[in-house]
Amino acid sequence: MAIDKDSSKRPANTAFKQQRLKAWEPILTPGPVIIAFIIIGIVFIPIGAAIINSSNKVLEHVIRYDDNPNCQLGQKCTINYTLPAEMESPVYLYYKLDNFYQNHRRYVKSRNDDQLRGIEVTDFSKLKDCEPLITTDGSEDVNKILVPCGLIANSVFNDSISLADASGNLINLTKKGIAWQSDIDKKFKNYPENGVGVINFSNFEDEDFIVWMRTAALPDFKKLYRIYHGENGPLSGTIQIRIDNKYPVASFDGKKYVVLSTTSWIGGKNPFLGYAYIIVGIICFVQGVVFAIKHKISPRVLGSPKYLEWNK
Repeated sequence: MAIDKDSSKRPANTAFKQQRLKAWEPILTPGPVIIAFIIIGIVFIPIGAAIINSSNKVLEHVIRYDDNPNCQLGQKCTINYTLPAEMESPVYLYYKLDNFYQNHRRYVKSRNDDQLRGIEVTDFSKLKDCEPLITTDGSEDVNKILVPCGLIANSVFNDSISLADASGNLINLTKKGIAWQSDIDKKFKNYPENGVGVINFSNFEDEDFIVWMRTAALPDFKKLYRIYHGENGPLSGTIQIRIDNKYPVASFDGKKYVVLSTTSWIGGKNPFLGYAYIIVGIICFVQGVVFAIKHKISPRVLGSPKYLEWNK
């Protein structure tokens, strides 16, 4: 049976459709592979050393406060902490939580992004992701919709933390700049004051709120709280950490910390990347040397590259 040329599914007889275009593919012979391994080792090891050296210059102080007998839940307290060395600005103040699973699937999805952009959402099918906190009583009454809805927005960290010098003078800390600018510009807009629902909180552009809404990937995490830009010089000596302890963590065996940290060109204190570079560099260098010795002692006879080409 003859096949109609017009109805045939055979691709056109062109170099592109018939895969006859010229191409180049490297042939991994021992020489270039050995050189590549050795070069990677030589480059990666000093990079790793530089990262570790930079990380070691970062000053970081972690102070737990939820286990302090004078700083129990519902109390205001002051912790005197002596800095062993001056901390040049900018100094970043974080709060740190342990054993809080912000990465749990149900927790991560429990939000409504339209509502967080200041849009009134009354369609309960669109609010489904906010379960179990959609309305105040579990009904489908639009006047009882929680604003904001969802687990994330209704579990915001609310401890208050401030710093003072040894004389009790408050240290000027700024909130501006703690959240991602893209989040501020695109993802969060204030909810209308007279909007529908039970409005518990409408200032969605608050940077503390925005920082909390960006969920952490691990159960032990820290989030940026304030920044000290050095108006009164570097932080040094004894400082007072004033805390209003309001956030409960005992129910999930959590822990709370205050973290003070400087930064370097790689960010905060994190030597892991440096060790990773060094380990990979050492492995590549050693493999390159071993392959070179093996190739020198008992080289393998290679086939001719001409057999990789053919004419149809």
